[in-house]
Amino acid sequence: MKIFIVDDDNDMIRLMSALLGQTGHEVSSQVAGSYALSEISEQKPDCILIDLMMAEMDGLDFCRAVKKRPGLSNAKCIFVSGREDAIWKERAMEAGAVGYITKPIDVAGFSAEVERLVGA
Repeated sequence: MKIFIVDDDNDMIRLMSALLGQTGHEVSSQVAGSYALSEISEQKPDCILIDLMMAEMDGLDFCRAVKKRPGLSNAKCIFVSGREDAIWKERAMEAGAVGYITKPIDVAGFSAEVERLVGA
């Protein structure tokens, strides 16, 4: 599965990339939302993992922007965030997400959880 990660934390990107890469997924990433939108438009990933709180563009706006892009409406957006409040999960789903994973992530089960949420 082609997965794209958008997170402003490079350590988090490295961790998620390593975990997903170990299970055979093709992973790309970007730390800035505006750059990520153009890369995602070119790559057309199956799944996009999005941090909720980013400096330049929040994850909710980013998810909405992805869903409006031609050829990306079927991409599965999953939020990965330290925010555990139910309101954030609700807002993520309203923005078009298929799932919400809380940080710190479960290293042992992360890849399987992403696959489950995508339906792969």
